[in-house]
Amino acid sequence: MKLQYQYMTLFKTFPLKTMFNIYHSFISVFCFLFPFRLLNAGIFFLLLLILLPISGGVTFAQTLMDTGAAMSIGSDMDSGGEQSATKPAPRGGAIGKIGEANAQRNAEINNAAAPADAPAGEPAGDKNVAGGNAGVAAQKSRTDILKDGWWGPGGYISPIKLPLYIIVFLIWVGCASWMNADLERLKNENREALNFLYLMLYTVLGTIFFFVPIFWVAFPATVLLCIVPVMVYVVKRNKPLPPHEKVLTGEHLFYLYAVAMNKIGVKIKVKKRQSYQMGPSIEMEAAGKNIDPKILQGRLIVARNAPGYNLFRENIYDALISNATSLMFDFTPERTAIRHQVDGVWLDLAPVPRVTEKAKNKDIYEEMLESAKLLIGANPNDRRSRQIGTFIAILGGKKKKRYEVEFISQGTKTGEAVMIQFTASKVPFKSLDELGMRAEVQKKLMEQINASRGIFIISAPPANGLRSSMDVFIRVCDRFTRDVVNIEDAAIPTEVIENVVLVRYDSSKGETPITVLPDALFKEPHALIVRDTSTLETLQLCCNEVDKERLFITTIRAKDGVEAIFRFLATKISPQLFIPRLNGVINQRLIRRLCPVCKEPYQPAPQLLQQLGLRPDQVKEFYRTRTPLPESEEKKRGVCPNCNGIGYRGRTALFELLILSDSVRELILSNPNPALIRQQFAKEGQTSFLYEGIHLLIKGETTVEEFSRIMKM
Repeated sequence: MKLQYQYMTLFKTFPLKTMFNIYHSFISVFCFLFPFRLLNAGIFFLLLLILLPISGGVTFAQTLMDTGAAMSIGSDMDSGGEQSATKPAPRGGAIGKIGEANAQRNAEINNAAAPADAPAGEPAGDKNVAGGNAGVAAQKSRTDILKDGWWGPGGYISPIKLPLYIIVFLIWVGCASWMNADLERLKNENREALNFLYLMLYTVLGTIFFFVPIFWVAFPATVLLCIVPVMVYVVKRNKPLPPHEKVLTGEHLFYLYAVAMNKIGVKIKVKKRQSYQMGPSIEMEAAGKNIDPKILQGRLIVARNAPGYNLFRENIYDALISNATSLMFDFTPERTAIRHQVDGVWLDLAPVPRVTEKAKNKDIYEEMLESAKLLIGANPNDRRSRQIGTFIAILGGKKKKRYEVEFISQGTKTGEAVMIQFTASKVPFKSLDELGMRAEVQKKLMEQINASRGIFIISAPPANGLRSSMDVFIRVCDRFTRDVVNIEDAAIPTEVIENVVLVRYDSSKGETPITVLPDALFKEPHALIVRDTSTLETLQLCCNEVDKERLFITTIRAKDGVEAIFRFLATKISPQLFIPRLNGVINQRLIRRLCPVCKEPYQPAPQLLQQLGLRPDQVKEFYRTRTPLPESEEKKRGVCPNCNGIGYRGRTALFELLILSDSVRELILSNPNPALIRQQFAKEGQTSFLYEGIHLLIKGETTVEEFSRIMKM
């Protein structure tokens, strides 16, 4: 009977729980779709007030009937059970059914009160003994029934449990609302799918947890159901974002705590950030040569107060974290086009339509341009003239990186174009290995830059790392057992290198290397590094000093080594003076590296191997950028976090090292034809771009398409 009674109690509880759960799911869906949380909460409690009296009234009426029957039965049993044998007159209708139910309940209680050895349905026997036991049993049964009801074990309404569930539900509504707003702000393409997933997790699993009979198991599981998906979302959300956009970090939690405490009167000091400190962790500094620091500080203050300053900082920050070396804006009446130059290749960003707010005649990007011009000390109202300036950008993080930034603006037929170029203060490469130079080529190069006499040329096409490579060459040359002098333009300073004497001239004052070269030669150095020897007078002086057992290392912009030689000959210097003293020339081209995370191997076609001069047994596989998938699958795979979907990350160098032999010198002096000279170098097996590029292809460092692009320069 005890098990049967527990089953009946559970069955009576089930309809109310089912009704409450259906209501709970319905209001969850409603609140998810309706954006106003306060109104949602109001509707929630209103429906709760409607639901509880209906369900509570039914169960309470049944409880009163059960209680009355129990009291009647208890009275009979207290008197020894004599009246229990008297059967009530049968009645019809609902009252008759209730009477029959009560009679059945009386019989069950009599059986429960009978001694263990008494047959079922037999009278209790001795009034004093059995009747006393029956009275105790009836009293216990009556107490159990009275426990059931409005606040009883059926769980109809609990003043503690129900409010806890309501609080968890409101927390879920807040989390769902925040996630939806955050996904929309981040322009996440999977916003609707993630919202639906969060809703279904809470609705389905919440329903399952609701019917778990142990409250202190079901309730914590429901709490975790609200919190865990949000934490998973936060972790994945924060991973690709810059520090200033991450949430629930230590700094963010402390800020939220301080704001909450301040609202209740507990003062917690939080460092107040100015408007120009908000957003990305990047700082700007005004810069300029021979300019009073007070003037520079004034420029910075004026720029910070300009309405477009923070947008300017955001664009500079986005370019730098994307590894861009240049940033371009093209302003037109309809839109602003933005481009990043990453690893030597221009990438178009989504154009920004021109949107002018009321009472304004400029859009936000034009305000950004004005703040940039104020920072460099240019005229923000001049949209036609060419304006040039510099400033400093300091990228925050664990290790701050300092960039020298050159700003150039020029009016165009359709508006104005702006070019911003970044130069890292520190040389990104420290050794020839980091430049990507093979050991065999390194050995030949070291022989040239450590020679006792002659002229050696270091060249590269524009924007191909000539300045950085030159600094590496100086660093690895012998500067400890011989005197080395570096002559450079004060307008283009380079990194100071130990044991290298620095001599500068100022081109802004009309000076050239020849201005300081005689004084430098007076100290009789063993090697001189003259970065600019493009003038005839400077080149002639260097050639004459070679005969005094001196080595000259110089630079020039050229697409290959042969072109570099002819650029020097274009200065009208005597070939008979220059060519015999020229030891060699190295040329460098930067080539993009494949992203190591998402590159894919493939079997190259035999025709391709034949074009490269390779046998099929020499190459097992080449590598390429990952193959695009159908749109739905591509969304699931996502963008590669290492290369941001470009397929390449960073660059390495291809080198062409040409050592002048006697036959090459004779050919240049007798028949100065660049094509014939290139053929002669190839016959002699000199280090070439083709040979070095094939090595990179075999190693999986780059692609055939990228190598082809570099060879066409």
